[in-house]
Amino acid sequence: MDELPLRAVVIGSGVGGAAAALLLSHAGVPTLLAEKERRLGGSAAAYERDGFRVDTGTHMLCRGEEGPLGDVLRRVGQRDAITFRQSSDPAALCVAGGARGAHNGAGPRARRVVLQAELWRLAGAARELARGLDLTALEAARAARLLAHAAAMRDVDLAACDDATAEAYAARFVPRAAAAARLGGLLGLPLLLPGAEASAGEALFCWRRIARSGQQRYPEGGAARVPEVFCRLARELGAAVWTGAGVRRVLVSDRRVRGVELEDGTALPARIVVSTAGLLPTVSGLVGEAHFPEAYVARARALAPQPRQVQVKIGLRRRLVAAGALAGLGGESDGDGAPALPFYCLVPTRFDPSLAPPGHELLCACAVSGGRGGAPAASVDGLLRALAGAVPGLLSDAIFVDGAPSDGRGEAFAQAGELAAGTAQTPGQVGRARPAVYTPVRGLYLAGRAAGGRGAGMELAASSAIECVDRILVDMGRDLGAPAPPALIDIAGDLLGRAAASTVTWAARPRG
Repeated sequence: MDELPLRAVVIGSGVGGAAAALLLSHAGVPTLLAEKERRLGGSAAAYERDGFRVDTGTHMLCRGEEGPLGDVLRRVGQRDAITFRQSSDPAALCVAGGARGAHNGAGPRARRVVLQAELWRLAGAARELARGLDLTALEAARAARLLAHAAAMRDVDLAACDDATAEAYAARFVPRAAAAARLGGLLGLPLLLPGAEASAGEALFCWRRIARSGQQRYPEGGAARVPEVFCRLARELGAAVWTGAGVRRVLVSDRRVRGVELEDGTALPARIVVSTAGLLPTVSGLVGEAHFPEAYVARARALAPQPRQVQVKIGLRRRLVAAGALAGLGGESDGDGAPALPFYCLVPTRFDPSLAPPGHELLCACAVSGGRGGAPAASVDGLLRALAGAVPGLLSDAIFVDGAPSDGRGEAFAQAGELAAGTAQTPGQVGRARPAVYTPVRGLYLAGRAAGGRGAGMELAASSAIECVDRILVDMGRDLGAPAPPALIDIAGDLLGRAAASTVTWAARPRG
């Protein structure tokens, strides 16, 4: 091992891989990033169509410079390298849903509910949400308590909910099965999982961040801007960034990483390999199960992967959506507890109008697929109906709808079915039970949405990369220093959240 150069190879250029390469380079570790595609970005790449710059994935809004993406930039002294924009609209995130009636034959009638960042407005938001979900007055009061608790929870409180599903957690407040199913479906949306499968602890963690951070943000230039900037900064620090360089296998002997072999047969010696391919693809594909303990292999095989989501990308000739994002429930509940189709729709042009021709609008939407929880199977048609119910006139104003691998212009979009790669954030797979960023093979680490980190989307990938590189540096004998104390604004936010939760809980308590 001593004769090998101290080189790190990062496999994959998505947000997690690009962040890991940047942080390693900043730490002085000679680093090579290998990307199998000809373009950078992985699931955060983009393609051009009809004057639109379209994200290949459907990404969650982020906290921008205040979250893990900003943490990566701050660590390398490049705080302002990416501009994160807020929506010009009063609210960045809305909920659309409704169980009764049709909207001009296009789908269920939708009700928009602005998600208020101010804690004292949670009761009003819950009341509007209750109308959209057909909750009774008592259920609406209990929903207000749920939202207040979510905003004020401490990490230890969230951890206690890790092994419950979002739907089961909702049922603690709203016992009626149909209401709990629909409310649980909304709670699970940040994790892109049905409410009957999503971990309540992890889902509430995401909603707490939304409630505390105020307006959400999106990168100027689209999601692809994040890995592009990370890779550029890594190059400036001396890293090599190769595209069209697929890794065939990770070279291992005596349970130690020796390097990687590329698809063209090139062998690259290395002491450290960071894989963003996912746990099971890394163990069974890139490395080989014989190099791992049997229990570790069994665990990798038993993990539930993030399910594939149906996605559509819609270019509109005029601006129709007065929100930065829509989250909702399409279709109708059958009244016996079966949840409607959960969907999420980002409107990137509400943050950066330059992503479309002047006066036009871009929508990137996905539907959470059915699974063990009994949610209806997602389809492009079902997602379009849900969107049409939330945005009247949507389809008549569409210039294009990219929604299936068979679409004639959709080579870039055809890869979208693979964009949900990662470890599903279900009970038994979050918190302490989430796969670790290190492995039994010395020098082999994991980053991205498959291991480590918390949250959702790009923030999850960046959080994982930070955790991964910190672990690598500790294993190298580096002193990371003492963690920074909590910021006063975080302490104040926690105290205000608890005060608001107590007030809403008292006001919404059952009477009689």
